[in-house]
Amino acid sequence: MERLPYNDYVIHNKYPQDKAKRKEKDFMAWEIPKVPVTDADKAKSYFKYYERDAVQPDPQKFATVYAKPMSSKGKLTFGERKKILEPGFDDEKGFCVLADGTGYISDSGFIPGGTAEMVDWYIGWRGLDPLRFTILDPKSYISACSMQTNYFFDEDRTTQEKYWDTTQTIIKKAGMAQKKSFLNFKCPLDVGFNGCKFGPEEETKSLICARNYDDGYAPEARPDYFICHQIIDVEGGVEVRTRIWYGWTVKYGKDFKQLPDEFFMEPFVPQALMLENAAEWANIAAILPSLYAEEKDN
Repeated sequence: MERLPYNDYVIHNKYPQDKAKRKEKDFMAWEIPKVPVTDADKAKSYFKYYERDAVQPDPQKFATVYAKPMSSKGKLTFGERKKILEPGFDDEKGFCVLADGTGYISDSGFIPGGTAEMVDWYIGWRGLDPLRFTILDPKSYISACSMQTNYFFDEDRTTQEKYWDTTQTIIKKAGMAQKKSFLNFKCPLDVGFNGCKFGPEEETKSLICARNYDDGYAPEARPDYFICHQIIDVEGGVEVRTRIWYGWTVKYGKDFKQLPDEFFMEPFVPQALMLENAAEWANIAAILPSLYAEEKDN
């Protein structure tokens, strides 16, 4: 039987032509197709990761994501973001809506056998070819294409400088459609972390900062948000501590609130983003150490 004749990015099923049989079909068995690839993609050394099934976050993570929102009292505001680099600082994991109406997410993940160098390398490397992002979740991720690919090949740049001041166009499946957003990576010193210390000799080995903005206009496009991924060495690998301020960003070196003062975000908005972030880092953790060992010089 042939697949349901929707486009290549839609949930489909082996669909019986007989109406009676169609009613008896177990629709829970519908299959989500993988993002289509070319023959050239199949010849790439990292194509084998496309053939894997994406992993799900740790079950304990779901307990946090689907729990009720955290209390907003005492939670880290956007203006207080430097605190994450204070020695020993950590905070409650979860999501909430802050007193100013914006969303806040605090999450963490573990990469067994990972290093900060690996994470920094992957952020830049993935922007050079759509398949390099697709391999994280072949059924959902379409591409993450950098607009400044030349930065990655500049031998005078450090691993971090190869993605600083670059923008990646992120395309993912969104139900029966596609969702496009833009992720602009910045040097932390330029987005509110001036005077802060991070690097090989510090507790925070790397700090990945990015501004996300969706393609289109509200209400279809989500509000801008600001991401910090803090990489810390722990026994057996690295911990990635993620904070996201949903409704805040940095423009021309100044903090900018994206939402009007009278607007309060619904809690399910940061909740959905927390789940999306957890799934992405679970799959980075699943493949990064071996991917880096195989592709770091390619």
